[in-house]
Amino acid sequence: MSNTKTIAKNSGWFGLENVVSAFVSLFTSIAINNYLGPTKNGYIIYVSQIAGWVSMLGGMGISATTRKYMAEFIGMGDRGIARSIFTHTLLLQVGLATLATGGLLVWVLGDAGADYKLASVLLVLSIWPAMVNSVPAQANVATEDFSTNMPASVISTAVYFSAIGATIFFHWGVTGVGMSLLVMRAVDFLVRFFPTMKRVLAWEAHAYPPGLRNRMMTFACSSVGSMIVSMVVWGRSEIFLLKHLCTDIRQVSFYSLSFSMADQLLLGATIFGGAAGATIFAQYGRDKSRLPAITASTFRYLALTSIPLHFIAASLAVPALLLLYGHQFQDAALVATLAPPLCMFKAFITPAQNLLQSAERQRYVIGATVLAAIIDIGVAWYFIRGYGAVGACFGNGAAQAVAVGLMWGAAIYLYKVKLPWVQVAKIAFGSAIASLTAHLIASYTALLAAPYTDRLIASYTPHLFASYTAQIAARLPSLLGILAGGSASLVVLFALFYLMRVLEPEDRDRFGILTGMLPKPVAGPVSKVLSVLIRTEYAGITPGNV
Repeated sequence: MSNTKTIAKNSGWFGLENVVSAFVSLFTSIAINNYLGPTKNGYIIYVSQIAGWVSMLGGMGISATTRKYMAEFIGMGDRGIARSIFTHTLLLQVGLATLATGGLLVWVLGDAGADYKLASVLLVLSIWPAMVNSVPAQANVATEDFSTNMPASVISTAVYFSAIGATIFFHWGVTGVGMSLLVMRAVDFLVRFFPTMKRVLAWEAHAYPPGLRNRMMTFACSSVGSMIVSMVVWGRSEIFLLKHLCTDIRQVSFYSLSFSMADQLLLGATIFGGAAGATIFAQYGRDKSRLPAITASTFRYLALTSIPLHFIAASLAVPALLLLYGHQFQDAALVATLAPPLCMFKAFITPAQNLLQSAERQRYVIGATVLAAIIDIGVAWYFIRGYGAVGACFGNGAAQAVAVGLMWGAAIYLYKVKLPWVQVAKIAFGSAIASLTAHLIASYTALLAAPYTDRLIASYTPHLFASYTAQIAARLPSLLGILAGGSASLVVLFALFYLMRVLEPEDRDRFGILTGMLPKPVAGPVSKVLSVLIRTEYAGITPGNV
């Protein structure tokens, strides 16, 4: 199978997995935040973040090594060495997970308040299955068959959804939230671990070739070093500063909520970048000369999907915030608006990072991240004391821009990657005009709808469900604004992409693979839109010849 088809197929599977996860994550986030409110949820977010950092720090070094070297040797056709890599890294990960979980348990038992102690313990216990699970998950990625990760993700997500629903229905409070996360990660581990073990152990084990163990150890140590500084830039370290520099615990909720909303926009970049990353690692074992072209092509498609989405989302962030979380979170409006454009840089990191990692040039990744981490801490420390969550937002955005820019600079310099700057400029221009359209239409629509919703609230005040009706009516202008502004922005965006010829003839086949994986009612309209946007006649060819 060609690299294009492999990336497209894996994008489809990885996309389905992430769409399901993102939908449940968004829905449960809305339910939890509305149920607990910004104050109670602030401390739970803080403990969850600490647990997440420990899990990332203990997990990424080993699991990244598993993915990189299994993919390399599978790409060379030697599954026996890939099996040996899997079993050795898995055993090491079990030991690290046990140490990390035990150490953090000691911390929360001494630090957590009485009302949050049990919830904190449950959150920490969820670290063990999450860390161990990362090795079989990355082993499946190394085989370039993302469908093998799908069952565990879907089943565990459904379990989490049900557990959060039960928590709200039975009023289990913060303890129920901690229990839900533990159960989800345990189910994910059990469903993924045993099928992966069965597949990998079916391969005949081979001994490590000379020098491989040292290469793996060096890579793992570099990955851990990179992760330590990466947690500052990508792990929302600003939450720790907010907790200790800001007296208003709500700022933790405002910041986390706004960036969680923005992170949903990275879904497409995560899907495509993850699929392309698996191919980049495998391609290193097949033919290194093609890596620059694959990396540049990945950058173009990330720009095509991410820039419009983040620009338009910034204009619709406030009505989306009010619609989903209500007016108790209205003080997070500015952070919610800033988060999408500042999070956009993260969408572009995967190709450059994977290219450098595939050649074991981790020092460039670490160097870029260290400098970004210093900028992050400095900017956040300066602004948080006066501006709370907004200051944290500035620090994170500045760090992301520096880290991504430096990694791509290294990739371009070392591998002569040629990026399509003209296409990127066209995409950015069209996205800016579409974003302005979304803002104007959404604001005007909400303004017109507000008087009607006020009358609706007044007319239902004596009703038994008056408070429920009032909540729905109060959020109705935001919904109408999003629908009107979003629709208008898409029309403007597609029109500008058509006029500027943003899409190229070869995009027809590449998008065709993805649309072929969609349900027929969805695939038909998508194919028609693409056939209009891709003006193949200007290239001297007809659609049937592409």
